Amino acid sequence: MLTGCTTIIHEIRDEPFQPDPTRTSLGADLDDFQIETAVGVNIKKAHPQLESAHVNVHSFNSVVLLTGEVANENLRALAGETARRFRGVRQVHNELQVQPETSLTIRAGDSWLTTKVKSKLIANKGLDSSKVKVVTENGVVYLMGLVFPREADIATQIARTTKGVRRVVKVFEYPDQ
Repeated sequence: MLTGCTTIIHEIRDEPFQPDPTRTSLGADLDDFQIETAVGVNIKKAHPQLESAHVNVHSFNSVVLLTGEVANENLRALAGETARRFRGVRQVHNELQVQPETSLTIRAGDSWLTTKVKSKLIANKGLDSSKVKVVTENGVVYLMGLVFPREADIATQIARTTKGVRRVVKVFEYPDQ
């Protein structure tokens, strides 16, 4: 099968090419799924108060983003350390807020904001929206992904100009160029 694919690509390309350095592999996607699941479980088991706390774990290319609300700074720090200790996690962005949990109404609004931002990303021809993960928590939009700086700027501008977004936080990685 590989020989056939190589022959086809050879026939349709005039110049040698390099793979897109901003594309993650299926293996990386599976690693992210495992990280999100295991880190989420480990955080809930780290302290009885974390078991019922509103903590969300997001991973892109083994970079973890923690969002949600916890009761105090010690729980926030413990959740971050628990995520950092998990094998394979390269970096943790601990955006947990020390405050009461957001209401279901606010969370529903966050889901709607995420949908609006994703839809605008998909509609933009200058950006491959599949490389950007959008997370919204209490009106704050977090943008994750492995993108070129120009793509990060486009995604950030789209999110910033979406009605209802209070703030945009970039959690992007940039490939070595």
